[in-house]
Amino acid sequence: MALEFIQACRSWTTNPDGSANCSSFEWIQAYVLPPEVEGHYDLLVQGGFSTELFSIGFMGTLSLFVTGMTVGLVVSQLRKMKR
Repeated sequence: MALEFIQACRSWTTNPDGSANCSSFEWIQAYVLPPEVEGHYDLLVQGGFSTELFSIGFMGTLSLFVTGMTVGLVVSQLRKMKR
């Protein structure tokens, strides 16, 4: 990350057709990120929470719980039948 001078618009003017143009520019200092950090930037901006991945993990946890409970019930019944 490098601190660089970039050009930014200070004020906008509106044209009769509804479009806007920049009427005055200024130079400001800002951190310029290289293109290879795009994924990290998205993670930072969006908070790093994915509802899709959460639902996959949650359903996987529930599936493992149900599978474990089912196997436990089957083993319990087999032990009872053995006696």
